[in-house]
Amino acid sequence: MNWEREFMSWGNGWWSSSLLDQVIPWLTHLGSVVAVLLFIVFSSILSKSRKLFYRLLLLYGIQSAILYGLKFLVGRQRPVFFLEIPSRISGGPGEILDPSFPSGHTLYAFMMATLLAHWFPRYKIVFFIVAGMIGWTRIYLGLHYPTDVIVGGILGYGVTKLFLHWVDLKTPLN
Repeated sequence: MNWEREFMSWGNGWWSSSLLDQVIPWLTHLGSVVAVLLFIVFSSILSKSRKLFYRLLLLYGIQSAILYGLKFLVGRQRPVFFLEIPSRISGGPGEILDPSFPSGHTLYAFMMATLLAHWFPRYKIVFFIVAGMIGWTRIYLGLHYPTDVIVGGILGYGVTKLFLHWVDLKTPLN
């Protein structure tokens, strides 16, 4: 989509700063597979519940199946390969090699935000702001188009809400 290319070119130039170039690669990893797995483990330890562990692992598996099914079905290349934008790639396995659409980091960030909002509704705005920021980091790094991030967020939120409708996940602190 042409508007996305224009947005990426404008956004990458206007937002850039040496401070953000230092901070964003760290912030983006809050939506990584490692972050999700740590989230699952720590939530399960806090709750002292194997049942929660297996249910969160099932949710992660469902989200990952949808994510990678779409990634390889659509096969959209990452914008950093096609646009004249600076490469601010944060590295990590598969960071550049797998297709762009949808954003996995954003999907996982919204999955975790939706779970945290379910458990701690008082802080839901904070959780979703952080998830949105993680999505924005993916655009800043030149790894995703805006629609990759939007769809990742919708899937992360939507699939998790459906899962919560069918499976009761009590707060880990109960």
